Amino acid sequence: MNPYLKRAASIVVARLPLRLRRELLHFRYFHKPIPRNPVTFLGKIQWRILHDRRSMIAIGGDKLAMKDHAARTSPDVVVPETIWHGQNIDDILDVDWGPEWVLKPREGSGYVAFGSGSLRDSGITIEEVSAWKHMDQFRVQGEWAYGQSAPGYFLERKIPTQDGGSPNDVRFFVFDGIVRLVQTDTPRFDGVRRRFYTPDWTPLDVTQGQAKLAPVAPRPERLDAMLEIAAAIGAGYDFIRVDLYDVPEGIFFGEITPYPTGGMGRYSDDKFDEWLGSFWSLPVDTTD
Repeated sequence: MNPYLKRAASIVVARLPLRLRRELLHFRYFHKPIPRNPVTFLGKIQWRILHDRRSMIAIGGDKLAMKDHAARTSPDVVVPETIWHGQNIDDILDVDWGPEWVLKPREGSGYVAFGSGSLRDSGITIEEVSAWKHMDQFRVQGEWAYGQSAPGYFLERKIPTQDGGSPNDVRFFVFDGIVRLVQTDTPRFDGVRRRFYTPDWTPLDVTQGQAKLAPVAPRPERLDAMLEIAAAIGAGYDFIRVDLYDVPEGIFFGEITPYPTGGMGRYSDDKFDEWLGSFWSLPVDTTD
């Protein structure tokens, strides 16, 4: 689709009532309405987006709040150092921040920039950052948590790796403080390759969305420690996904995610979706 038409369509969709927006998205991916009494994991994500307005869910839409939450709940996780946060990027364009850092929006999701020294010397411009569409998950797709954060941006120290590349990202599906599923994604030139494992590292031959099935990886040496950290960070949530990075310097916190794939990443096995959903007991009270 022409990018201008796509943007215009997004503006129109954003003006629709939330339920209608979600129904249209759901029909696009599943060719059926959102279930009123969901039993699958993906169905329960839809329920959360439509109904759950607790402050604990809002933490998952504020990257600074979730870092504070991780530091408070798990003494064993390393939380990347925040070196600046604010609303005006133009005020800090020429500040030399030293070694490698990462620039992220505080609210929303899906956008990031890497650099070292100053933002300007790293090729980051106001125009580039202003064009980020990180709030579309809230404004267009209606994912409530991403609209509850204070606006702005922040810089944090880049997680160190031996080769300077991306750290190993391991994602833990935590239900009532218990890890039930582990996910790894492997970036490839032909797209992301994804693999799910049980907590004892039994591989599952289930694909999701457009991601291809990744080869089975060796069991991480610090898997048990990561499981404990993820369970601690996820304690108190009926469900949350906890993302961690495993590097030689320690186990680093990535983020918590209340709506993985926005509930639209269809699994290749519907029974798997039901199995995963069986661990999730939806709350009775959805406001504080």
